[in-house]
Amino acid sequence: MLKKSTGNMYEFVTHTWNPIVGRCYHNCSYCYVSKYGNEVSNIQRLNSECLDDDFGDGKFIFVCSGVDLFAEDVKDGWIRMVLDKCNQDNHSLFGSKNKFLFQSKNPKRILDYIDHPVFKDAVVCTTIETNRYYPDIMCNTPTMEDRARAMNEIANRGVETYLTIEPIMQFDKDELVRLIRLCKPVQVNIGANTNGRVSLPEPSTDDILSLIRDIEDECKVEIKSNMKRIL
Repeated sequence: MLKKSTGNMYEFVTHTWNPIVGRCYHNCSYCYVSKYGNEVSNIQRLNSECLDDDFGDGKFIFVCSGVDLFAEDVKDGWIRMVLDKCNQDNHSLFGSKNKFLFQSKNPKRILDYIDHPVFKDAVVCTTIETNRYYPDIMCNTPTMEDRARAMNEIANRGVETYLTIEPIMQFDKDELVRLIRLCKPVQVNIGANTNGRVSLPEPSTDDILSLIRDIEDECKVEIKSNMKRIL
């Protein structure tokens, strides 16, 4: 169901909408959903009741904030139903009513749907936590290089792109900056680990500030409130 955004969500997001529920294929060790343990079903399903929601207007809606809509195991039919619902509910005689955030660690699959009209009213975002690859932490996710190259193609198709560095982990600055620039983001969101059950290799305050200085002239940088304990 459509819900007001709460907790540690992006400040620019007003609502979340999760028509697909269950375990996420990517299974990242730090995922905030994982802390709910047995409360999250291992069986992924489409919550068809959500398709009857009325979005109203004036909202910035994070679609599938709990499960990656474009993960490899999500059915094509489900993805199309979600995109169709967003697009159909979003138009009136006065134009578009809402803006949608589609965030995925598998943006390459978004390219299969990039001609869908909903992307005219949407922002596409990916997560690049670091330039380094930690297989035990990131599990089934595509490499950062794959994510960045797909985002570059999405941006070149005229779709607005954001990038999220969360939870930020130790990085090699020059290489991470290269990946950020490849994504061509309008906005970069930086956040810290909020899953107290998982310990991650975090960068120093000086390293983070140096990264911000290198990119802040090229895009808007949003520092999430959970970064206070690091910065």
